[in-house]
Amino acid sequence: MKKIVFLIYALGLSFTVLAQQYEPVNPAKDKLDYQGYTIRLMPSREGSYGYSILKGKAVVAHQLHNPFSMAPVGLRRKEDVYKVAKWQIEQVQTGKSGTDIFAKPLPTSVAQTLQIKSQQ
Repeated sequence: MKKIVFLIYALGLSFTVLAQQYEPVNPAKDKLDYQGYTIRLMPSREGSYGYSILKGKAVVAHQLHNPFSMAPVGLRRKEDVYKVAKWQIEQVQTGKSGTDIFAKPLPTSVAQTLQIKSQQ
């Protein structure tokens, strides 16, 4: 009986791992125009993602690390990258300092507000 339970658990775990596989970045598709800015998705370490925010041709931010922990590994999901970048653009437009938004770790409350589950 224990072997059957273990096999079912292992099978479920393998499905979970396979469901979270890294999607390669496609420069033609993986960009988003938002409020006059362009968000470009970029590959980061260990199958994670980073991004650049551009205003026209000028780079506003280039972030390959995790914006919450400042770890060298970026965010795990493309959707999360877009959520964070949109939030940062909104903060810039309200007049907040770029240093506070891009150079310092973002509070975990922002991750909760944006419903970002994986911050590591």
